Amino acid sequence: TQSTWESNPFRGRRSMVLIPKSHKILVYEYLLKEGVICVKKDFGLPKHPDIAVPNIHVLMMLKTLKSKGLVELVFNWRHYYYFLLKEGVTFVRQQLGIAEEVYPDTYKESTTHMVIYEDREEGDRPQRPRGPRGEGRGRFGRGGGGRGSRSMSGFFFKQK
Repeated sequence: TQSTWESNPFRGRRSMVLIPKSHKILVYEYLLKEGVICVKKDFGLPKHPDIAVPNIHVLMMLKTLKSKGLVELVFNWRHYYYFLLKEGVTFVRQQLGIAEEVYPDTYKESTTHMVIYEDREEGDRPQRPRGPRGEGRGRFGRGGGGRGSRSMSGFFFKQK
């Protein structure tokens, strides 16, 4: 007779993470609503900051979606940024049983628009207000530091 260890097909591999369907639904809903999700690379984090699901479940679900080509991944400073692709939107809608009219916020047009200055000519930039002569940052940036000042610049330049 074989022991349970010898008959285990996952012997020598990492153990699988079993994710409840309720957690999958919460992650899919958030992903469909926002279109993007940020996950900290911390496998021991008890809960994701935005969703009431353990962080490991969110990481493993999105890793699976990435391997299927449904999300795009950007990793920066111990954080995974997953962006839902068009194929991913279709997949998540099918999983949730939602109509095709629902799109993530990242796919919708922004209500804020850029301010366009029409009264200026091409190449003109708005001028910042200047104070009386002698005030301001001086010749060499923040601290003044011109030849007549008492900074280290006098050390490098001959003063007449």
